[in-house]
Amino acid sequence: MERDFNREFIKVNRILGKQASIGPIPADQLGPWVAIVVLCYVITNGFLSLGLGWFFGASFWLIASWWILTGNQPHQFLDRWRNPPGTEWCNGNNIYVSPIPDHRPTWIRKRYGDARVNIRLKPVQVPNQYGGKSTFMPFQNEVNICCIAEIKKDDREVAALLLEKGKYQYQLVFGFRVAGLHDVLYDSEVSAFAHAIEEGMKELPIGERITFCTGCASDDAARQEELSTLAEECQLKPVSVLTRNEQLRVQQLAQGGTRQTWNQLAFCTWTSDDEAGTQHKDLVGGLIERLRKTGSWVVEQITGNKRVYQEAFFKKLLLQGFQQGFIQWEVLLNTKVGLEVMPCSAADLWQWLWSRFNQGVAPPIPQVITLKETETGLELTETVTTDKHLCTLLVEGTQGRAACPEHRGDHDRIYLTGRGKVCGVMTMTDPPMGWTSTREHLKWVWKILSSSYVHDTEAWIEISRGNDFFIQDNLARQAKQSKAARTIAVTKGQGRDVGAEIKQEESFEAQRRLYEGTKALHCAPVFLVYRNSAEELTHACNLLANSFETAKVIRERHIAWEIWLQALPITCKRLLHGNNLNERRLTLDTHTVAGIIPLTMPKDIDQCGVEFLTGRGGKPIYIDLFHHQIGRALITGTSGSGKSVLGWRFAMEALANNIPVVGMDISSSGNSTFKTAIELLGDQGAYYDISSGSSNLLEPPDLRRFDKLERDRRMESWKEFIRRALSAIAMGKIHNPHLAQRVDALLIRALDIFLRDPEIITRYNRAFEMDWRSPEWQQIPTLPDFIKFCTRERLNLRSFEDLDRHSLNQIQSQVSALLASRLGKAIARPSTFSPEPAIKFFALSGLTNEQDAYLMAINAHAACIRNALSHPRSLFIGDELSVLLRRDGFAQIVGETCATGRKDGIAVLLLSQDPDTICECSAGSQIMQNINYRITGRITSSGINSFQRYLGYPPNIISQNATEAFLPRSSDLYSCWLLELGGRFWRTRFYPGELMLASVANNQDEREARDRVMAQYPPTSKGRLLGLKAFADEYVPALREGKGFSHIGQDLSAAPLGRSPQQKDYPSDPAEHDQRSLIAR
Repeated sequence: MERDFNREFIKVNRILGKQASIGPIPADQLGPWVAIVVLCYVITNGFLSLGLGWFFGASFWLIASWWILTGNQPHQFLDRWRNPPGTEWCNGNNIYVSPIPDHRPTWIRKRYGDARVNIRLKPVQVPNQYGGKSTFMPFQNEVNICCIAEIKKDDREVAALLLEKGKYQYQLVFGFRVAGLHDVLYDSEVSAFAHAIEEGMKELPIGERITFCTGCASDDAARQEELSTLAEECQLKPVSVLTRNEQLRVQQLAQGGTRQTWNQLAFCTWTSDDEAGTQHKDLVGGLIERLRKTGSWVVEQITGNKRVYQEAFFKKLLLQGFQQGFIQWEVLLNTKVGLEVMPCSAADLWQWLWSRFNQGVAPPIPQVITLKETETGLELTETVTTDKHLCTLLVEGTQGRAACPEHRGDHDRIYLTGRGKVCGVMTMTDPPMGWTSTREHLKWVWKILSSSYVHDTEAWIEISRGNDFFIQDNLARQAKQSKAARTIAVTKGQGRDVGAEIKQEESFEAQRRLYEGTKALHCAPVFLVYRNSAEELTHACNLLANSFETAKVIRERHIAWEIWLQALPITCKRLLHGNNLNERRLTLDTHTVAGIIPLTMPKDIDQCGVEFLTGRGGKPIYIDLFHHQIGRALITGTSGSGKSVLGWRFAMEALANNIPVVGMDISSSGNSTFKTAIELLGDQGAYYDISSGSSNLLEPPDLRRFDKLERDRRMESWKEFIRRALSAIAMGKIHNPHLAQRVDALLIRALDIFLRDPEIITRYNRAFEMDWRSPEWQQIPTLPDFIKFCTRERLNLRSFEDLDRHSLNQIQSQVSALLASRLGKAIARPSTFSPEPAIKFFALSGLTNEQDAYLMAINAHAACIRNALSHPRSLFIGDELSVLLRRDGFAQIVGETCATGRKDGIAVLLLSQDPDTICECSAGSQIMQNINYRITGRITSSGINSFQRYLGYPPNIISQNATEAFLPRSSDLYSCWLLELGGRFWRTRFYPGELMLASVANNQDEREARDRVMAQYPPTSKGRLLGLKAFADEYVPALREGKGFSHIGQDLSAAPLGRSPQQKDYPSDPAEHDQRSLIAR
C-alpha cells in the first residue's frame, strides 16, 4: 500500500533522550548524592567526630535540599551561580603567531617557542571608581581560531577555519552554502527528500558534528547599492528619480521587518590528533599510534629537524582534512542527503565572520595558509596582510567604534557593539510531540521563522552521533523499570499503571527503530534573536517562544554569553554541551530529526532584476529579463490585480539599464495605463495613438551601430517580419494555401529586389542621415514605392503561370485597396514619430473593424520590432492583446518573436487576464513553450480550471489565487503574485514605489484626481515630476485609508514653474529634486 505523506503522522519518541532512574533515584541525581554523602561523612566523622546520627541527618537534609532545588534539570540551578567572564570582555590586541615555525619572527620563537599557536592573554586589571579593581577578560581567550586555511587540490579550491583544539591537535571547520528545500514541493519530492535526509543522517561521522544555520536579517545594503548604481548610470533623469524613490520603499520595508535577507549555511568539523590523522581509532590502532609518536619524538630530538616535521605535519593535516573531512561531508550532503551545497571560499568565510561582529565589507583576509598541488608535489604557503590576529581584527572595530562583544554583566543578553544590536539566546528544552504530515515535518522550522512577527533571527542546530550502546542500554533499563512498575501496581491491587505502560511501549518502539537501522542523534537547537534595544528583544523573544506549538522553547536567562560563544564556528565548544551534570541536548533519531533542521527556504530565481518578496519570510526574489539571459514573461490576473503596475516596473527596469522599450496595447479612448508614466520622460518617451498618426511599415531598423555580420543578420530578421506583414495584407480573409504559398514566394523576391535597388538605398540612407523632421525623411520609401516592384517585369518572372498572375493581382489589389483607405494613410506614409525615444508605446484605439484592427496591430508590431532590432537589447510589451491573438497571422508574429527574438536581444512581456486566449491561438504552443516566467495574480474561481487545463498547475496551488487573501492590499501597498519557473512555484508579493504606483494608477477616479493635480504644474520634465510628487503625497494616504480620491487636487492653486504649493524652492535638476524631495520625507 502506498504511503500518504500528507496524512502520515510523525511522532517524536521523547523517551529516547531520558535517563533511566536507579530505583527511586533519578540518574542525574546519583552523582551529586554520592558526593554529598562522602562530604558529610568526612565532615561529621572525619573532622568533627559527631557520630552516625549526625552523618545520616546531615546527608538526608542536604540530599533533600539539593533535590528540591535542582529538580529534573540541575543545570538551571547551577547556571544561576555562574557569572560572565570578568567585569567585561576587552580587545586583547593579540598578535598572529604562524602555525609554521619557520614563518615566525625570531622574537616570537624565543618568547613563545615553536609549540604554541594561540597565545592565552592575561586578564587586565583596571582600578574602578569604587576603589576596587575591574577585571577585563581578553575576548581572544574565548576562541580557538588560528587562521583561515585554503586547499587547492584536484582543481578544487576549498577553505576552512583552522582551530587549535589542544597541543598539536587541530580542527578544521568547513563551511557550505546550502540551497535548501523549496517551500512548495510536489508530493514525490516530499517523500524523496524525507527518505534522503533520514538515510543521510545515519552516515554522520562519529565524533564530528554538523551545524546548520538559517537566519534572516533586515539588511538592504546590497539592494540599495544595486539601485544606486542603476540610478547613477541611467541616462533618463525621471527614471532615476523613480529608482531613488524605490530605494526609500526598500528601506522602509527593511526597517519594518517585512523585507529580510536569508542565508543558509552548514559548518562541518574534522578533528585531527597530534599527528594530523583522524582521532577516531580503536584500541589496537591507538596503541600503534602511541608507539609511532614516541619514535617520531626520539627522531626529532636526535636530528634536530623538529621544524621540518612541523611543516610536514600541517601539509598532512590539510591534505587529510581535504580527503577525509571535506570530501566526506560534501558527498554526504550533496549525494546522500540530496541538498545543493557549495563550499565556501576563504573570502566567503572571512566576510561571514566579519558580519558577525561588524557591518559593511570586510577588509582583506589577515592570514591564509594555502596548501596547493603543483607539478612537483604539495606546496604549503602563507599569506599575511597584517600582524594582528584574525580575532583582533574582528573585534577592534572600524571608524573609531569598537566591535568587541559585551555582556555588561547581564546573564541573558549579548551586546554586539559593532553591529549596534542586542542578542538574546533561546533554547529548545522539549521537542514537539510530532508532525501531522511529512510535508509539515520538513518545513516546521521555516513556518516558524517565516512568521510575520519574526525577523532578524537565526536558528542554529548542531547535530552529532549519539552513543548507540549507551542509548540502547538506557532504553532497555527504562523498559524493565516500566515493567516492574506495572507488576507492583497489579500486586498492590492498584489496577493498571497507564503511565508505565505508555513508557514501556515508547521504549520498545525506540528500541525497534534502533534495531532496524535508525541512529540516535544529539541535537542542540538554539535560536539567536537580534534587536536594537533590550525592550524590543524581550518582546521578540516572548513572541518567538510562543510559536513552537507543542515544543518548549525558553529564553536563556543565566548563561546567554556562553551559548552565544558556543554557536560561533571559531570555537571548539559544542553547542549546549558544557560541564553540567545533565544532558541539555535533545536526543532524536534519524527518522524525526529533519523536523528541527532548518532546511526549507524558497529558492532563488535570479540575482538581480524586479524584486518580489515571498509571502512568508519576506525573502527577496528577483526576475531578470535582460542580464543572465533574454527572458520572456507572462503576467496574468483579473482587472485590478495590479498587472499594469507590475508591467511598468519591468519597463522601468529596462529603462534604468538603458534598454529601450517598445509596446502596444488596446486602449479605450486613448487612455492607457502607461500614458502618464511615459509622459514623465518628456522627449525620451513617446505614446502614440496609431490611428491618429502614421507609422511607415517599410521603415527599416537603424543598424548603423552594428558590425556587418550582425547588421546583415538583423536585416534578415526584419525582412522576414515584413514579409509576414505584407502576406497578411495581401491575403486578407482568404484561406487558400496554394495561393498563400505563391504570394509568399513573390513577396520574398520583391522585397529582395526592392531593398537592393540603388535609388531605394539612397533614399533610405538620406532619411536616416537627417532628422526625422527633415524633408529627406519625407522621401523615405513607403508601401506605394514597394508595390511598383510587384510586377512581372520588375520581378523578372520568365515562366509566368496563372497562379503567378493571380498572386500578383491579389497583392496589387489588396495593397491598392488598403492605400485608398484611412488605414492605408496610417501605414503607407513616413512615420510621424521619432525613432529615437527610449520608450515607445502604440495604442490601438478607435478601431471597430476587425480586419483594420488586425492590420493596424501588425503595423504597430512592426514598429516595435523595428525599434527592437535597432538596439542590442530591448523589451517588447504586449498588453491585453487577446482580441488580436485570435487572428492566425498576428498570433504567428508574436509566436515568432517569442521563439526567435532572443537572438536579437528582444525580451518579451505579455499581459493578459487569463491564459485561455494565448493558449488557444494558432501559435499558442509556440508562445507558451518560450515563456520562462509565468506570473499569476488574483484570478476568479472560474479561472482555476484554465490554469489547470492549459498550464498544468496543481489545484491546491492555483486555487489560493482565487481567495480573498490574494487581493491587493491597499493598506500595505502590495499585490500578491504566484511565480512559476520550470515547474517550481513561489508565492510572493510586489511592493511598488509610491511614485511609480501614482504614475500608473488607472482607475477612472484615480486618473481624474491625477489630472487635476498635474494640470496645475507646467508640462515640463521637472513640472511633471513635481506634479506627480504632489499627487503621490495625497494619493498614497488616501489609498491606504480607503478615503476615496475626490478631494485630491481640489485645494491646490496653480503653481509657477519650479514652485509648488507644498514646497517653496526646488532645484532645477530632477536628480537634485529626487534627493531633497522624494527621498527625505
